[in-house]
Amino acid sequence: MDDGPKQGEDEVSQRSTLNVAERVRMALIENDLLAAQAVFDDASLLRMPGKSGLAGEYQGRDAILGLCKRMSQLTDGTLQFTPARVISEDDQAMVVFGREFAIRGGRKLDADAIHIVLLRDRRVREVWVLHGHQDPVDEFWAE
Repeated sequence: MDDGPKQGEDEVSQRSTLNVAERVRMALIENDLLAAQAVFDDASLLRMPGKSGLAGEYQGRDAILGLCKRMSQLTDGTLQFTPARVISEDDQAMVVFGREFAIRGGRKLDADAIHIVLLRDRRVREVWVLHGHQDPVDEFWAE
């Protein structure tokens, strides 16, 4: 009969999840797409809110990393995330990026952002991107 996790297993699982979430956070902050590849796979899904040409769902590693590359190209590599903290529980983690900054064609992005990252088996399963005020973000990314 299984009595659930043994003493210490929950802590190990939580550290493992936190480690994956931290790797995602650092890969995004450092714009390190190679590091990001290690935590995304074909089952990963990213949901980008808004009305811009970037809004929508991105399924799989190639689509998600393609979005990251496109955002970097559109901003001449100026897109950056200011780190905040990682809150982790079991096999899901909420990664909070305090602010997003970028410059594009004379426009500046300075927005509150929260990325909710759901993890399973040490991989990113789903990412929800949320902004405090979506309209300025849409205006920034408008083509």
